[in-house]
Amino acid sequence: MATSVAAQDIICAVSESRGVSSTIGLAFVNLATAEAVLCQICDSQTYVKTIIKIGVFEPSEILFMNTAKESKLRYIIQENLPDPIFTFLDRRWWSEKTGHEYVERMAFPEEVDSLKVTLGGNYFAACCFAAVLKYVEVELQRSFTAHSLRIRFEPSQGSMTIDLATIVSLELIQNLQNAKSKESLFGLLNETLTTMGARLLRASILQPSTERVKLTARYNAVEDLATKEDMFVSVRQALKGFIDADKVLTAVESRGSRVLKTCANRFKIILVPTKRTIQYVEQSVNNVIMLKTYVSSIKNIFQALGAAQSDLLLTIREVDPTSL
Repeated sequence: MATSVAAQDIICAVSESRGVSSTIGLAFVNLATAEAVLCQICDSQTYVKTIIKIGVFEPSEILFMNTAKESKLRYIIQENLPDPIFTFLDRRWWSEKTGHEYVERMAFPEEVDSLKVTLGGNYFAACCFAAVLKYVEVELQRSFTAHSLRIRFEPSQGSMTIDLATIVSLELIQNLQNAKSKESLFGLLNETLTTMGARLLRASILQPSTERVKLTARYNAVEDLATKEDMFVSVRQALKGFIDADKVLTAVESRGSRVLKTCANRFKIILVPTKRTIQYVEQSVNNVIMLKTYVSSIKNIFQALGAAQSDLLLTIREVDPTSL
């Protein structure tokens, strides 16, 4: 796969408006990190923006309405993306009302109102959100606990558009001659020490931000680290062996110690199967152990950033380990 870094369990739902002007709704749910990204795109008849957006996320499965089996959009996705898996469902699964209900039930409490306002003007994105979560619950028999899903609406503005052909030809993510080679832009830049960092770097390469405020904050953070060698070395050392917190926090169902409950409540990321097995219980124990390791490692990051002055690094440091 031309843009893949690591296999991720991402489900995508798609819907399209009727008429000459194409408005496309998209909803991506990453089961590994308990994160949902919603989009609504005003696209051309060639669906360039839609193809790019789906290509960036590389979903493992794409959900369409039964009525879209022979649609132009479906065929264009099939032609431009590597081996997509399509699932066709009853159009009743795409319900705006259900989408808003899922937001109320799944989103962080402090984000519910703003998300509902945003989705109020993005009908197709709300419908797709309903379809993808219902599919996860009904067909995959997995569910998120209340107020545990990180949901964000991602507008088409604010980032550079790079088509898939350019991504491949410029070898932004993968070498054309040898897929396992590190001789690509991502391979050369990837000095990250965590899988979370690698995911963020990949996303930043495929969708470079054009927002001045965000870019300035990043530049200031880089300058802060570049001019303070001791802090830079300490941060790198603290990140060594850092677990994939996104996945662990998704899998853990917090029970027991106050520290674990506080951490789980703070991050609110829990995904559980509807039917629990012995294997699930055993894995839960392992996840709790990994979570304790994660909580302990936060202290090292907090201490390493002691000399930080840039706003971005200070924001990261606000997660005080003594409060967990």
